Amino acid sequence: MDSKGPISDDRGQLQCVLRRFGGPEVLEVERVALPSPGRGEVRARVEATSVQYTDTLIRKGVYPDLKQKPPVVPGYDFVGRIDAVGPDTSEWKLGDRVADLTMIGANARYIVRPASGLVRVPDALDAAEATTLVLSWMTAYQALKRHGHVSRGERVLLLGGNGAVGQAGIVLAKLMGAEVYATASEQHHGLLRELGAHPLPRDDWHGAVRELGGMDVIVDGVCADGFRRSYGALRRGGRLVAIGFTAQTSRDRTLPIYGAFMFLGLTKLLPDGRRATFYGITGDRKQDPAAFREDLEQLFVWLSEGAIEPAVTHRIGLDEVGAYHRKIEEGGLSGKIVAIPNSSDPRDVNGE
Repeated sequence: MDSKGPISDDRGQLQCVLRRFGGPEVLEVERVALPSPGRGEVRARVEATSVQYTDTLIRKGVYPDLKQKPPVVPGYDFVGRIDAVGPDTSEWKLGDRVADLTMIGANARYIVRPASGLVRVPDALDAAEATTLVLSWMTAYQALKRHGHVSRGERVLLLGGNGAVGQAGIVLAKLMGAEVYATASEQHHGLLRELGAHPLPRDDWHGAVRELGGMDVIVDGVCADGFRRSYGALRRGGRLVAIGFTAQTSRDRTLPIYGAFMFLGLTKLLPDGRRATFYGITGDRKQDPAAFREDLEQLFVWLSEGAIEPAVTHRIGLDEVGAYHRKIEEGGLSGKIVAIPNSSDPRDVNGE
C-alpha cells in the first residue's frame, strides 16, 4: 500500500454509540466529525472490530474496568490501517497495519489511539480473524501462560469451554502440550471434542474431576460459587486462574463478586501448595506492556502458520451491532462476531 498519502475516504466518521446504559436498543449509529490525532497519537481506519460478551457488560454499565459515563462508543479491540499521524510520533507511518486493545471506542470507522500501545499486524492476515486474537485469544493465552504456567503433560480445565475464551483456551492449551478438559452444556460437547477437549457437564463437573485426581490448572470465568469449588478441585501444587464473573454480572450481584475477591486473597494464607490468581487483561497490560506485545505477536505468528484458526461466523455492519448484542445475550451463537465498519452503509448512498 502507498504510504506517502492519506488513505482515509470522504465518508467521514460513523460510529456506534450508547447515550445511556441499558438494553441493546440504546445502541445507535451516528455520523460525527472525523477525529484527529494529537501528540503521540495516530488515527487508524478500522478494518475489523469484535462484538462480544464483554461489550454487553459495558453497554449495561456493569463492567468493573469502565470508568467513563455515556455517551460511550463500544468496541474492545480492532485491526486497522494508520491514515493520520500526530506530532512527535515517529515509530509509525501512513499505511501501517496495527492492532490495539481499546476497551471502548473501536466500533467506529476511525479511531485515535496512543502510538505506544499499538502492535503490528502482518499484511497477509484476515482482519476479522486477527482482531479476534486481541481480547478473547489473548485472555486465554495469558491466563494459561503468564498465570497458569502450563507445562507439557499437565491437566487443564476450562470452565465455560464453549465460550470465545474457552474455545481459544482449549486450542492453546493443546498447543502447549496439556491434557485438556472443558465444561459446557451437553449440546456443546461435540464442539469441545472437535477442539480437542474432554467434555464435562456444565454444572456437575466436580465428581468427574475428583475421580481424575484433580487438575493442575483451572481457568474459571464463571465464578458460580466464588471460585471455591474450582480451588478445591486443584491438585497439590495446582493453579487457579480466575478471569471473570459471568454468573454474577447483574447490578445486584456485586456483593458476591467482592466475596470472590476476598476468597482469592485468603487462599494466599493456605499452606496447601495451591495458588489462585486473578487475571484481567487491561490491568496486566498496564503492568507489563512488553509481555502483551510479545504474546499478541506470537498469536499472529500462529495465525499466519495456520496453527490456530479463529472461527469468525458473523461479519456485520455497524448498524447490526445492537441486534447482535441481543443475540449474544439470548445465547446459542457459536464463533466470533466481527463488525466491518467500513463496509457499505446506506447513509453513504442517501447522504444522511
